[in-house]
Amino acid sequence: MTKSKIFFILSFCSLFGVFLASFFEIEKYILLILVAAGIVVFVVNHKNKKAVVASAAFLFLALGIWRTDISLNAARNNLSSDKLGPAEFRELVIREPDIDEKYQKIIIGDNEKNKILINTAIYPTYNYGDELGVKCILQEPKNYEDSNFDYQMYLAKDKIYRICSKPEIVLLGKNRGNGGMQTLLAVKNKFEEKLSQIFPDPEGAYLKGLLLGGSKRMTKDLSEAFQRTGTTHTVAVSGYNVTIVAAFLMEAGILLGLWRQQVFSFAVLGIILFVLMTGAPASAVRAGIMGGLVIWAMKEGRLANSANAILLAAAVMLLINPLLLRYDAGFQLSFLATLGIVYLSPLFEKKFQRGSGLSFFKEILFLTISAQIFVLPILLNSFEKLSLVSPIANILILPAIPAIMGMGFAAGMAGFIFVPLGKLVGFLPYILLKAELFAVQWMANLPWASAEVKNFGWKYISAYYLILFLGLYYFKRKDKKLIAPANEK
Repeated sequence: MTKSKIFFILSFCSLFGVFLASFFEIEKYILLILVAAGIVVFVVNHKNKKAVVASAAFLFLALGIWRTDISLNAARNNLSSDKLGPAEFRELVIREPDIDEKYQKIIIGDNEKNKILINTAIYPTYNYGDELGVKCILQEPKNYEDSNFDYQMYLAKDKIYRICSKPEIVLLGKNRGNGGMQTLLAVKNKFEEKLSQIFPDPEGAYLKGLLLGGSKRMTKDLSEAFQRTGTTHTVAVSGYNVTIVAAFLMEAGILLGLWRQQVFSFAVLGIILFVLMTGAPASAVRAGIMGGLVIWAMKEGRLANSANAILLAAAVMLLINPLLLRYDAGFQLSFLATLGIVYLSPLFEKKFQRGSGLSFFKEILFLTISAQIFVLPILLNSFEKLSLVSPIANILILPAIPAIMGMGFAAGMAGFIFVPLGKLVGFLPYILLKAELFAVQWMANLPWASAEVKNFGWKYISAYYLILFLGLYYFKRKDKKLIAPANEK
């Protein structure tokens, strides 16, 4: 048994433990049995390598279950706390407020265990590090009766257990948060302001989504058009999105004549910059880690064998916060899209390479299709829509995205010097943005662009992934049988 296989088994067992405890009630006696089994197997046969691995597998499975139980119990206890009703307090804004067309969501708190969500009007706006005096009615988050979405646990995964209703807010002070984060967000917000001065909406909103992540800046109709065409991933901060950005940077590095190590460093710096430009929220950091691992695997020529690194990253993230697995769609999409790239895209490359080498755009297409296949059930569960035009839409818009991002970024930087100069630099990306949005909206308006898929619950999701992984296992075994005779010759 190789070290790589041992590594895979232990990481998988840890993840599987988190999965089991996230979806099923695991009795404490089962946890004790797993721990006892691990100890007994090791004591009885500690000289046998396979027995030692089996022992560790039991313990890692128990670790995942135990860690998840602790987090779930803590969340439930905090949600059921009696700290409700009228309240008055002063707290810091500990995250950049989430602002949409009409409202802003503000998270305040004094530490990681005491966070409160405030939903208030868009004006006056508040910033990270502001100290607020607040009067409101503290309420427990409520789940919607006609929805399977667990809003309570969605907030609890971020340690938010109370919502501030009917808030009266007074600004008591500014710039009282972490200095480094304040500087980062100030630069990001200034850059976004320059983009707004250079690019009118909706093109500007789409460019900000590409460069800074997220679709919240786009109108509801435009966001729905991206959903109907299966192109929302272009503005999502996920492992897939970061991988595509880095792949473009690697190609650009090659065109610039950089060496292999320099190309990799160039791509990693691009990932870091991308994460920083989004404001470095936890979701972007996780996506950066996932995308960075895929780029490392590409650099080493080991994309098909990089599952261990992906599993380790996921296992560490989930042991830190197990609630991400079930209640954070961003983590699910990022992890699954990365797995899709690792497992499926090498199969597509082998099937369609034909000995002439892969073009860059064909490689990006394979990455996209691979990621889409792996995240499809989660998208169906979250949005209840199946895009029928997604392959065509992605083929049409993906080739122009690197040019748009590169020139759009350059235009924003030029805007710091002189806004008219930014507009001059931004003329070509503006035309490309306009063409992209036209293509997306035109395809979204086709009557057959998407189909509604209702009640695609966890039973169907589990069946989908079971069939998918069985299919991958079959093709992997088939490849090994074909390679073995060739090696014997």
